[in-house]
Amino acid sequence: MKLTAIDPPSRSFSRWLTEEEIGQVLAHKRGWRLAPDGAVYAGKLVKKRIAPSLATLGSVALVQRWASRAAVPRSDGSGPTHMMWGIFDARTDAEIAEQVAGNTTA
Repeated sequence: MKLTAIDPPSRSFSRWLTEEEIGQVLAHKRGWRLAPDGAVYAGKLVKKRIAPSLATLGSVALVQRWASRAAVPRSDGSGPTHMMWGIFDARTDAEIAEQVAGNTTA
């Protein structure tokens, strides 16, 4: 299986990011890669499946509070999407994969 690099979204981070874009930012930061089926994997030799898609990774990031944003884009309280790097970086790839799996099966 050939994996491709995940680039961060090209638009400004001062704007409200979609769930897929949040997944792109997190995956890019960790150096994860994308499989042809859209799944996110960690590792180049020993591949660990992290999430079934970037959108799933982004939605779980919001649930787990690895990222935060206003409930409605462009609402009065809507500011940029905030990435909680300390919370996200404190977790191993295995912990993140487990939390993603736990939030997608529920």
